[in-house]
Amino acid sequence: MGALLSTIRVRATGASVVVLVIAFTIAGIVLLDVVHTSQIDTVDTALELRANDIGSLIDEGGGVDPSAVVDDEDDFIQVIDGAGNVVAASDNIEGYPPITFGGDDSTGTMRIPGLDHEEFRVHIHDTDNHELVIVVGTNLENVNEVYGATRQSLLIGMPILIGLIAAMIWFVIGLALRPVEAIRSEVADIGGGDLDRRVPEPKTNDEIGRLARTMNAMLVRLEASNVAQARFVSDASHELRTPIAVIRHELEVGLLSNDDGQLRQIAAEVLDEDLRMQRLIDDLLLLARRAGRDGETPPLKRSLVDLDDVALTEAHRVRTDTTIDTSRISAGQVRGDTEQLARVVRNLLDNALRHATSTVNVSISTTNDGRVLLAIDDDGAGIADVDREHIFERFGRLDEARARDGGGSGLGLAIVAGIIADHGGTITVDTSPTLGGARFTITLTDARA
Repeated sequence: MGALLSTIRVRATGASVVVLVIAFTIAGIVLLDVVHTSQIDTVDTALELRANDIGSLIDEGGGVDPSAVVDDEDDFIQVIDGAGNVVAASDNIEGYPPITFGGDDSTGTMRIPGLDHEEFRVHIHDTDNHELVIVVGTNLENVNEVYGATRQSLLIGMPILIGLIAAMIWFVIGLALRPVEAIRSEVADIGGGDLDRRVPEPKTNDEIGRLARTMNAMLVRLEASNVAQARFVSDASHELRTPIAVIRHELEVGLLSNDDGQLRQIAAEVLDEDLRMQRLIDDLLLLARRAGRDGETPPLKRSLVDLDDVALTEAHRVRTDTTIDTSRISAGQVRGDTEQLARVVRNLLDNALRHATSTVNVSISTTNDGRVLLAIDDDGAGIADVDREHIFERFGRLDEARARDGGGSGLGLAIVAGIIADHGGTITVDTSPTLGGARFTITLTDARA
């Protein structure tokens, strides 16, 4: 019972019925008052006209004309002289004392003892010569009957009408909520592995239609997120499996060897693999921290950064046999996080060195429209056009010509893209016009502009 009463359909119908009862009650009271007032006004007008007619006949005849005072079962007439004596009356009130009601030319409702009808509408009219007072009255039986019949009709008709309207409201709300129930039922059946399913979309463009479309858009995002998460876990497991296997193999070999030189070599290889795992874990933690608990990127520690100094420092820190040409680095100052921008340069250099044949170029320049450009070129195989839109994804896979070797985690470029986006910049990849391999270009706002 409680579950039924908690439904929107029941609550909406109940609220509508309450509103209808209040509205119809007020309307019924007003209607009864209007009907009663209108009938009383009609009776008053008729009484006034009748009193005027009798007065005119009396004035024209110079006295009381018996023909002007007629007997009527429902109405009565009484003529009173200046001394307060009844000089003429209709048969139904013959012998009754003078009927007084308010002042002259007044109208009201009163009871007259002895008459069958309890309530009479009475009008008192003073003739022109002020010698006689004409009292005319009529019973309110017809008025009360009409009032009672109207009230009875309302008491019977309004509940029936409210019931019909409530049934219509119940039907219409049920019809309107049917797509919502279909959406709810479909969502309830969708499990973790059924994110490819979609809720039915009504053809209407109302709130329910927009809800269904929003729900389907959410399911699309959830499906993409689920696929990305599964791929992320799979790729991370794959990346970690190799160094773990290498470490286990080297340790097994070391346990069987008594050669100090071989043991030192094994220790160095184990250390390299350990560093590789550490870099991968650091990259994963950085990506997780960038998203934050609520999906929001933490604020940057912004300051003035000499991008040229950052690039030169990172280039000189690298130990490699590959030539790193820094002769094209010119002054460039931006506003951002020094540590994160250094990581951007470091990741791009690591990526270029893994794929370069012999040379890597680093250049920094400024433009007339207030931008700082950082470009890193290599003379490797380059990146195919079809792969460029995926290269900044986590664990993005490229063709064999530029596949990751043992030194990369597949997260460096994703981290770079995220950091540059946080700084309000852009990163693109093209073919190097000087070395023929890949060129990564970062565009940031010049702090001096």
